[in-house]
Amino acid sequence: MRSYENGDYEVPQSLEAVLREYQRDGFYWIKTLKENGFGGILADDMGLGKTLQTITLLVSDQGKGSSIIVCPASLIYNWQHELELFASNLRIQVVAGNAKERKELIEQYTSYDVLITSYDLLRRDLEIYEGCKFFYQILDEAQYIKNHMTMNAKAVKQINAAYRLALTGTPIENSLSELWSIFDYLMPGYLYSYTRFRKQFEMPIMKMRMQRREIACEK
Repeated sequence: MRSYENGDYEVPQSLEAVLREYQRDGFYWIKTLKENGFGGILADDMGLGKTLQTITLLVSDQGKGSSIIVCPASLIYNWQHELELFASNLRIQVVAGNAKERKELIEQYTSYDVLITSYDLLRRDLEIYEGCKFFYQILDEAQYIKNHMTMNAKAVKQINAAYRLALTGTPIENSLSELWSIFDYLMPGYLYSYTRFRKQFEMPIMKMRMQRREIACEK
């Protein structure tokens, strides 16, 4: 897992001069996770280039299969712009339009390197994706699935992808259950069932926090 420090993976030549050192390390780290069969969370703060690191990943694995990016609707065309700017050699398609138009685009997914859609449209089009097999499935603003009971969370987990990546600067906003939900997407079962996770980790940590607060108040 530490092999990425040695730069075992080659940065695409077209992006070599663009990446900052920490972004290159992020790319190495994601590749290391993938090579070892793990999904992962890229949790850099806003503005540090999660999008660029992800684009580097997609360029490095071009030709291995079609990938899908799921993001908030407000970010769809930002992703398109960034991909066209830094990876003009990738065949990109935004899944938009009416239901019939989206169906036609999804059915032709193998003609593209990257599909871009929103959480809302993915839910609506879920049946059409049933036979699709993606190389990467990438969630941007992955806190959108922090509640594992929502339709967003249930929908993204039904997409067939060889590797999964989550991008979010806030993997935990309120409780540890949010982290469990993201990992249930990345690697189902890795953090056990939610019932076991809650009993073994979440509840003891919450109890410890309450005890610390009580002690602090007494002081």
